[in-house]
Amino acid sequence: MKHGLSKAVMAFLLFFLVFSWSTGFSIHAGEAESPPHGDSDSSKTIAYTPAEMDRHPLAGLNLKSPRETLRSFLTTMNWAYAASLESGTRSRKSRAFVSRASHCLNLSEVAPSMVDAARIESTFLLMEILNRIDLPPFDAIPDKHMMKAEGWSRWTIPNTEITIARVLEGSHEGQYLFTPKTVKRLEEFYNRTKHLPYKPDTWENPYETYIFSPGTLIPHQWIECLPLWTKKPFFGQTLWQWIGLTLSLIMAALVVWLCYLWEYRRKTSAGKKASPWRFGKLLFPASGMALSWIVEIFIDIQLNITGMPLLITKVGLQVLFFIFAGLAILIFGNILVNGITSSSRLQKRSIDNNLVRLSFRVLTLMMLFALYWYAANYFGLSITAVFASAGIAGLAIAMAARETLANFFGGISILLDKPFTTGNYIILDSGERGEVVDIGLRSTRILTRDEILICIPNSVITNVKIVNESAPAPRFRIRIKVGVAYGTDVEQVEEILMKLARKNELAANNPAPRVRFRAFGDSSLDFELLCWARRPEEKGRLIHSLNKEIYNALNKAGIIIPFPQRDVHLISSSETAPESNN
Repeated sequence: MKHGLSKAVMAFLLFFLVFSWSTGFSIHAGEAESPPHGDSDSSKTIAYTPAEMDRHPLAGLNLKSPRETLRSFLTTMNWAYAASLESGTRSRKSRAFVSRASHCLNLSEVAPSMVDAARIESTFLLMEILNRIDLPPFDAIPDKHMMKAEGWSRWTIPNTEITIARVLEGSHEGQYLFTPKTVKRLEEFYNRTKHLPYKPDTWENPYETYIFSPGTLIPHQWIECLPLWTKKPFFGQTLWQWIGLTLSLIMAALVVWLCYLWEYRRKTSAGKKASPWRFGKLLFPASGMALSWIVEIFIDIQLNITGMPLLITKVGLQVLFFIFAGLAILIFGNILVNGITSSSRLQKRSIDNNLVRLSFRVLTLMMLFALYWYAANYFGLSITAVFASAGIAGLAIAMAARETLANFFGGISILLDKPFTTGNYIILDSGERGEVVDIGLRSTRILTRDEILICIPNSVITNVKIVNESAPAPRFRIRIKVGVAYGTDVEQVEEILMKLARKNELAANNPAPRVRFRAFGDSSLDFELLCWARRPEEKGRLIHSLNKEIYNALNKAGIIIPFPQRDVHLISSSETAPESNN
């Protein structure tokens, strides 16, 4: 069942990838025949025939005056009309001419994500309007000499609000284009003029023919065989387009859900034995990204959704694409962190482990920032205002959370300076002693020998004296003082102590244990046994073990361990009375 489900998911993804490749190929093939427009004064492309344009693919449109811009637009759209009569409105040749004519429009205020869709649709809307209204003779339209002589920078078609203006900055500086305001109101102008009859010998219904016809991957015969009620406009789209849009979104959501379900079942079946390098977790966000992109292309190019439904759907799918992309970055970062920190070379919860986690978290945040920076630019959002507000908000947050920030930078200081690491035994300035069990970004946790957990803010622990018993080596030196009676053989005492230290399993052999005769005491000869516990936490057990063994060994050898004695003499009051009388 699991293998069948995974094969079904992979089959769906393969189908959609092939489908998107075919769709993308049709898009770029259609746009490949649309040469860019230039800025040269000598460009007279408007006089070229389509055959001549093939020989001069880099020639641009003449956009040096309102007269030349309007002439360029109408002539290029007439060539598109001629191409549509031969091969259809959505043919590559016709679309290439329409895309070329769209260079007469100033699309600077259209969001980058919507430029491609708005370009063709706006061009057809403008053509519909110009084919219905009365235009002045070309000789009456200002050329570049008249515009310069009169000091004009814009011209409006008489009896309309359609304006052609000189671009003052940007890549189209100096060109005369239909203004952004005109482009924005084209649909409004079309609705106000569509009741007017077409002028003779003009292209009739190019806009509706374009928006109500399918793309190259959907056979036109299928659409022609549909009932008439499915071809009627409904909120700007035909009913078959609405059905296709709904089915596309449901199908994509189903595939993404199957990918999520497949990965969830894999995770559940693997349990704790699952590998930390589980790149299969990326299937869910990757499928979401792929299908968001594929469905966006499909509804735009093949279903040919237009207007507000296209805007809402495209923006929604693009937002989902960036959300899935952000999720993919987070999951990929977690996979790398879990994979690297699970290595046997890194101790669990060690300082190197935490440093790796911190580094990858910072890298992940930087990638997310770059992604959503690009997303904001893609949707045409202003970043400057966001950063200005973020600066003020950041200052307020820094003032309110200065303790938290101090702890954070204290944690960074510990991770980089390494005064102690996880597993070290340290003694705090206040006297507490314990093992460092965790070094976090906010606090450091110490577990005492009494099984009490002490949490210390990093801003505090970085500013106090710390004694690290585990550095530079993890062993810990102990000293055991032993006193024997005067007259004892000192060589025998030293031999017994050395023998006991060497055979004790808790004592380290390197450095070797040693015995020192320290002093002649008031009632004993004072010796001191010096040896090393292998780890600081074994100090108490080693002292306990050696004390017992020393006591038993000295008793067995007949060596007396003296202890201080005090003689107290009691005198009765009768004995002291005569003396006081005398």
